[in-house]
Amino acid sequence: MHEILIFVSIVCLAALIQAFVGFAGALTAVPLFAVFLSPKEAIPTYNMVMLLIDVWLVFEARRHVQWRSVGKLLLGGCVGVPIGAFGLKHLPVGVINVVISVITCTFAILLLMKVRIRLRGTTGTQVGVGLLSGLLGGCISQPGPPVTLYGLARDWDKNTFRTTLLSYFMCLCAMAVVSYWWVGLIARKNLMAFSATVVPAILASGIGLVLKNRASEAGFRRAVLMVVIAVSIISVSRSLWRW
Repeated sequence: MHEILIFVSIVCLAALIQAFVGFAGALTAVPLFAVFLSPKEAIPTYNMVMLLIDVWLVFEARRHVQWRSVGKLLLGGCVGVPIGAFGLKHLPVGVINVVISVITCTFAILLLMKVRIRLRGTTGTQVGVGLLSGLLGGCISQPGPPVTLYGLARDWDKNTFRTTLLSYFMCLCAMAVVSYWWVGLIARKNLMAFSATVVPAILASGIGLVLKNRASEAGFRRAVLMVVIAVSIISVSRSLWRW
């Protein structure tokens, strides 16, 4: 019972953040799972819950999704994930994590300072961003930074930004859930935790939607950048602590 309450609390926090800015749910939850629970048991259940949440959030704002962009990002991402997994086995992951986090934080600070950074919305750019996202997802379980920075650099409005990102991460989450089921990581205990968490997580994501709807475009952009900076700093700190 104690573990279930901890799990529900962590997932609700992640769902609220995910619903508000469109990303960072996993970046919030996974480090907390590592501290309080068994990640091997918690992460598959978390992905099951978040897949349901993401489907609801995408459906709620489906008219804002840029499906062509999502498809091109996924094309690159599907290629990048196995390459990143190979890198996980053979490269110094801690160093990669620090370098990527520092670069991401730097770009976020520049954008927060209103330095103009623009990326073209070409097929090559989107596939390239997806490829980099997949590489990082397979290597250090952080596919978010390239896609997040791309959306900010494209200057998407808040609804297009969060819903397009949610659609991309929803597809990645679906692939993850299928993979967990395939390798036998989803058992009866996971299903029980899932059933206990779904309703609170939906309520938490509803709060995130309320916050999103009340935020101005400028306020939303600042919130996204602050989340990116905070996650980058936490990621660097974790890597340095492990050293």
